[in-house]
Amino acid sequence: MSESASSSSDLSAQKAGRGIVWRGGLYTALFLVVGLVIGFFAGAGLEGSLPRHTPATTRQVLAAVPVLLILVAASALWGRQMARLTGSAATRRMAWAGVLSYAPAVILVGFGLTLLEVALVEEGRGPDWPIHVVYTLLFTPAAFLIAGLGGLALGLANRSGRLAGRLFLFVGLAGGLAFLAVDLVMDALGWRVGAPGAVARVTMLTVTLVGDLAAALVSGTVLATLLSRHVRQGQPQIERGVTTQPETRFFSGQPS
Repeated sequence: MSESASSSSDLSAQKAGRGIVWRGGLYTALFLVVGLVIGFFAGAGLEGSLPRHTPATTRQVLAAVPVLLILVAASALWGRQMARLTGSAATRRMAWAGVLSYAPAVILVGFGLTLLEVALVEEGRGPDWPIHVVYTLLFTPAAFLIAGLGGLALGLANRSGRLAGRLFLFVGLAGGLAFLAVDLVMDALGWRVGAPGAVARVTMLTVTLVGDLAAALVSGTVLATLLSRHVRQGQPQIERGVTTQPETRFFSGQPS
């Protein structure tokens, strides 16, 4: 009876572990990538509804407002759901970590990509590489940074510098390599950025969106796996009678 109960328990644990893995990828893709797409559509819709005489700078600023609001909400929900999924007690800290990592990372990386694209492609600075090579060399590290910074923030939210470093490295690599794989496969299938007719097919936007979805799915599974393993390793300390401090609210200092 004990052996059968043990095997049944192991099977249940394996099923639960697989559920954590795939849901981690799903939550990351849903909240972060789909949330970003919804934000851009909302911003574009607001900009299109403004009077034509509205100054260009004003239009851009107003259009950025819904994008930022949706990004903040989506990243907070992502951090909260990842905490619940992995069993972490740092729910509020992880929600804040999502807000303080994803939206700033997207803005800063996007700004950096724009500057580099102008310098390398439009102004012709640097090596005379084809556009699709420049795209791969710029956007793959960008996927690494955004994924890695999200993992770093959630690791710090769990008050573990070692975990934060591991999440930055492995989650970042997972996101970057997944994006690179999609880019290379779609290039081989004829979806080459900068090729003749690429603008009409919206190739760059399509490859970027599919690559981002793949990066989110893969990096989210790695993040959920490593974070849930960290949480499980900390549980035996509680069972032996070593208590942990309750999470406190950020502004009130009261236990949550």
